[in-house]
Amino acid sequence: MAQNAYRYQNPATALPKQSAKPKAKVRRRYEPAVWTKKERSLVVVMAVTVLFMMVATVWTTVSMQRVDARNQAVSQKINKVKEENDSYRGDIQAKINKDNLEKVAKSSNMEQSTTNVRNVNQ
Repeated sequence: MAQNAYRYQNPATALPKQSAKPKAKVRRRYEPAVWTKKERSLVVVMAVTVLFMMVATVWTTVSMQRVDARNQAVSQKINKVKEENDSYRGDIQAKINKDNLEKVAKSSNMEQSTTNVRNVNQ
């Protein structure tokens, strides 16, 4: 049984190993593949598409900046008009105040009475 456990070979009787011949390294030179017309046309179409997308992106960005600048200018004008309207409302409220109307009426030799007032909504 012990015989089967190991493979024993006497080195003297063993076959000599064949000497390995040194292999000469061969450099392979790969030649570039030739492009077909279909591949060339595909590359041209993709290049034109990418160029178009780049130009469209820049054009859109510039347009959006112009629109944003216009919107800001309009917003500033609207805010200015709102402030002026608030100021005018304050002036109107001050001028139609009952005390102010009585002063104006006295200075013009007029009097304020409710007998001659007519309701125009009816």
